[in-house]
Parts: sequence; C-alpha cells; structure tokens
Amino acid sequence: MVYPVLVGGGISFFPQHERRVDLELVETRTFSSRIVYLRYRVAR
Repeated sequence: MVYPVLVGGGISFFPQHERRVDLELVETRTFSSRIVYLRYRVAR
C-alpha cells in the first residue's frame, strides 16, 4: 500500500482546515533495486 504525503514549508497553498487533497499519479519508475518512484500532482 502507498499513502502519499504532502510535505513542504512556507505559505500553505491549501487552507489549514482542509485535510484531504486529491492527487493524480503522473509518473512511475521502477529501478533495478526494486525501488518504485511515484510522482503525483494535485488533481485539478
């Protein structure tokens, strides 16, 4: 299972009271070490 987490600093793009953010998977890469890279963006 994968649970994406938004991290960052500075001024929040989202209101503080809003917890759920819909994400869209835009890229995946599987490396020979069997590590999987998943890149998401905020769904519009």
